[in-house]
Amino acid sequence: MKNPEVRIVEGAVPAFDYNILESFKLSKTITPLKISLDTVIANRKSSHNFNKTTLQQLSDILWYVAKVKSTILQDDGYILTYRGTASAGARHPIDIVVYNPKLLSSSYLYYYNPFEHSLNKLAGSSSDITSFIGHIDEIVNTANATVLWFVAHKNRTRAKYKYADSLIYRDAGVLIHGFQMVCTALDLNCCPIGSLGEPFISNFFKNQTGVCGLGGILIG
Repeated sequence: MKNPEVRIVEGAVPAFDYNILESFKLSKTITPLKISLDTVIANRKSSHNFNKTTLQQLSDILWYVAKVKSTILQDDGYILTYRGTASAGARHPIDIVVYNPKLLSSSYLYYYNPFEHSLNKLAGSSSDITSFIGHIDEIVNTANATVLWFVAHKNRTRAKYKYADSLIYRDAGVLIHGFQMVCTALDLNCCPIGSLGEPFISNFFKNQTGVCGLGGILIG
């Protein structure tokens, strides 16, 4: 694997539109984190035991980890974003999809829109979702858990960097750590999953170029 290099001329990022059936805004009333950082660090750990997640808890977690806090519009039209977690070049190539059959629906994945702080029901094959969740269940039982999965749009980072894949994988690691720290602060259990979620995520998005699964985490 080669070291990443900034391109002399930045490439274009292909457009990608999620096939959204319906949307709803999450609460912008966020639970304050009252626990100290040293306590969070001391208590952080993975757990396979999950409790039901409320919509407010899900909103809090996504707000702290992934919500867009500010933006910069480049001359080429690409929007650089600044969030609770870092990303190489502020490219943020990883989107988050949510699955929780008890809180949302057993037949759909939901895309988290970090600009609007909303959940968006995605059109797609329910059989692909069933296969995907079955795959995760073989690793860690998803009962009561909320699944947060990473959908990588590699061209967002590749447009700025040559040999960009190591940066994209590091972004996924930063997200996992961010979720673990916030879950600890909110007294929720979590467990990263040792799978990319392939080929299930690629199949769900109809194998669109540059889009694939890049791991995820269970919370609750």
